[in-house]
Amino acid sequence: MQYVGKIFGIGFHKTGTTSLTLALQQLGYKAIHGDGYGTWSHADEGRTLLKFIERGDYRLPTFKLFDAFLDNPYFSIWPQIYRLYPEAKFILTVREERDWIESCTKYFADRRVRPMQQWKFGDSANPSKSESARQKWIQLYRQHNSSIMQHFDGLDHQILVMDIAQGDGWDKLCKFLEAPIPHKHFPRANRRKRWNLRSLLRRVARNSKQR
Repeated sequence: MQYVGKIFGIGFHKTGTTSLTLALQQLGYKAIHGDGYGTWSHADEGRTLLKFIERGDYRLPTFKLFDAFLDNPYFSIWPQIYRLYPEAKFILTVREERDWIESCTKYFADRRVRPMQQWKFGDSANPSKSESARQKWIQLYRQHNSSIMQHFDGLDHQILVMDIAQGDGWDKLCKFLEAPIPHKHFPRANRRKRWNLRSLLRRVARNSKQR
C-alpha cells in the first residue's frame, strides 16, 4: 500500500526539488514547493512562516494543508520537523557540488534577495555577488548533507537520497513510497528548456490546488 504520511524534501535549492515536487504530485500527493506567491492562500515569500520559526513555533500552518513539503523553509528546519514528525519520510536531493554551485550562481545572479534567502544565508544570500558568498553556500551545502546522513544512518526506511541530475527517478522514489510506477516519464524540470522556472513553479502551485 502506498505511503500516506508526511513527506519532506530536505535537499538544497537547485538539486531537483521542482522535479521532485512534480513527481510527488503525479503520485497523488498534495505537494508545496517553497513559499512563493500563489503556492498557498497566505504565501508571502516566507514572511509569515518566518514569524512562526523565529518565535520557536515550528508547527507551520502549511502542515495542515499539504502532504509533501520541499524547498525553503522546510529543508532548513529539518531537525525540528523530524521532532514533530518522527515517523515521516524524508527525501534528500543531491547534486554534484561543482554543477550545483554553478547552477545556483547563475540562477541567483541579478535577482533580488528574498526574505527566506536573507534568513538562510545572511550577508551571503546571493552566491553570485562574491567568492566569499559562493564559498559560504558550498560550506552550508556540505554541512547540511553531512548532518542529514549522520542523523539518518541506519534509517533506510525513512530517508531516500536522490540524484535526479544523474538519472534517479521513478524506480527509487516509488520503491521508497511503495507506490506504483506511473506510465510516464519522470519530470525533469531543468531539461525542459521551453519552460522557465517561474512557469514551472506556477505549474507546481496549480497542481497542488487541483488536488
